[in-house]
This record gives sequence, structure tokens and C-alpha cells, in this order.
Amino acid sequence: MRLVSPGSQHTEQLARELAVLLRTGDVITLEAPLGGGKTTFVRGLAAGLGVPEDEVSSPTFVIWQIYEGRLRLHHLDAYRLRSADELEEIGLAEVLGIQDVVVLEWPGVAEALLPQDRLHISLNYGASEDERILELQGRGSWAARLEDWRP
Repeated sequence: MRLVSPGSQHTEQLARELAVLLRTGDVITLEAPLGGGKTTFVRGLAAGLGVPEDEVSSPTFVIWQIYEGRLRLHHLDAYRLRSADELEEIGLAEVLGIQDVVVLEWPGVAEALLPQDRLHISLNYGASEDERILELQGRGSWAARLEDWRP
């Protein structure tokens, strides 16, 4: 699914609407260039789960944030990590097994740890500085959920 967002508020709103589809144990992988809107997207997702927007921040330096809402949301950033072993050391495998929602930015190093059933989202710059192109790829049960979703 390809969506075009004219700006950050719209990107947040799309994520807020997507949060309705979230279930326990869901995994979302998120890729975008630096400054591409990953935290904006997660802020909207968290808001859709009932987390106050001002609680959401980029986990680039702390690696892992946890937010309490309708579902517990783990927001991880693997940008500074070099291997799946590092993610295992900090407990990613355990979190994937406890039925919380996990959003992982820069998922490339974690491929071996990730479940096949997940939603992958790529954000890229569009025609203007504010525009973002969102590509949503549902894998496993997410394929059917995305087919029924109308943002």
C-alpha cells in the first residue's frame, strides 16, 4: 500500500488511524532516512493507543522507549547497533514473546530475530521537503488487515 502525506500532521494522523488495527504481539519495522519522519509516525501510533503525544521521543540515544496505552508499545532504534546479537543482549527476543507491540526502527540488523508476521513501513521524502511517501507492506496476517484498512 502506498500513501502520500503532505506533512507531519498528516503522517501522524495516518499512524493514529493505523493504531486501530494493532493487536497484542504485533511487530512493525520502520525505515526512513535520518529526519524522515520515523518518530513522527510512532508519535501518531502511540497517540492512537492512548499515549500522550508529548511522551514520545526518538530512542536514537537511549535505544528503547516503552509507552503505556491501550497496548504497551516498545519503540526501539537499532541505528547505533551493529548486529542481531546486540539486540538479543538488550532483550528484543524476550519482548517479541510477551505480546506487547514492538516498533523497530532501522530493522536491517534484526532480520534474523523478527517474526515473519509483521508490518513493514518505509517512509521516503516526496516532491516537497514536508511530503512523505509511505510504503506499507503487510506480511502474514498484516496482508489481510491492510487490504481492509481505508485511511
